[in-house]
Amino acid sequence: MNDCYSRLRKLVPTIPPNKRVSKVEILQHVIDYILDLQLALETHPALLRQQQQQPPPLHPGSCPAATPRTPLTALNTDPAGAVNKQGDSILCR
Repeated sequence: MNDCYSRLRKLVPTIPPNKRVSKVEILQHVIDYILDLQLALETHPALLRQQQQQPPPLHPGSCPAATPRTPLTALNTDPAGAVNKQGDSILCR
């Protein structure tokens, strides 16, 4: 589990590299970073143009059609197999 936190520290640019931060602080930075990325995607000019070109939803309150997303399990699958000796799947490589 500590390896997963170390990996998160390296992946999230808002975590100070030379400062000791708790696991809770790491998770807070991760959540904030994900929200920032989501906001950047939602306000990207190309996406806004695409949404303006789509017809309105058929039912009020329904979500507009979106590009299908790849399931996280497919993104997190190691071709060699991410299973340890006990047969548990490994979520963090």
